[in-house]
Amino acid sequence: MSGIQEIIGRIRQELDGELRERVRKELAGRPRAWLVDQLLGETLGPAASPSAPALRAPAGTVGDPGLDVAALAELVERYRALTREGMEAEGLLIGPPAKGGELIGPERRSAAGAELLHEAKDMLHALLFGTPEDGVYLNRVGRELLTITVPRAKAHSIAFALRAATEIGAEGTWRAPAGPPLDDRAPNTLLQVEYGEVTEELVGNGIVACLKVINNLEINEQVLYARMESVDEVPCGRRGDGG
Repeated sequence: MSGIQEIIGRIRQELDGELRERVRKELAGRPRAWLVDQLLGETLGPAASPSAPALRAPAGTVGDPGLDVAALAELVERYRALTREGMEAEGLLIGPPAKGGELIGPERRSAAGAELLHEAKDMLHALLFGTPEDGVYLNRVGRELLTITVPRAKAHSIAFALRAATEIGAEGTWRAPAGPPLDDRAPNTLLQVEYGEVTEELVGNGIVACLKVINNLEINEQVLYARMESVDEVPCGRRGDGG
């Protein structure tokens, strides 16, 4: 029988490998210029020249003038207007695999596409966890529970942005609008996280809009299911998908 220290050591190694793989895949989706700036900042420190470009704000922070209800409404409209076909036509996506296939890798996104994906993940994080210190000025009056269903093999692409999400293993099927069930008994992951909602319910709408962009640029599912409900177990009347 293995000793306790041996068991602990093995688990640490397994977790370290998983963490490294998640971080590697997340960094692979970031713009090359951003990675170069980050490396320069870590190795050389802040640039002394006043003309040096500023590094991107940390995930979940919003630049001036910040994110309020009006800005959020504009974001929702802008993201809702984006379609997979439009992204390909505008060159944001370059020969991506068919929907329902593998993850869309960084080589299939242009610099503008990578920047949009990064923005959508930042905005998702800000909507879930942002505070006035992060430049998020939303009067959150209620608590909602977000549940996202995503294939287990793709969960890392979005779990990174959800921070404190609870991960639950599950199996399920996906059915096309006109066709038999696909991926029978496919392993899925349910990601659950609480967030604060505003009176206009725009935070939930913004989350769905961000998930749609992230799905079209990276996760690549036919339908990315997201459900919102109040923490008092009273449905809030919204069920979105990132198709």
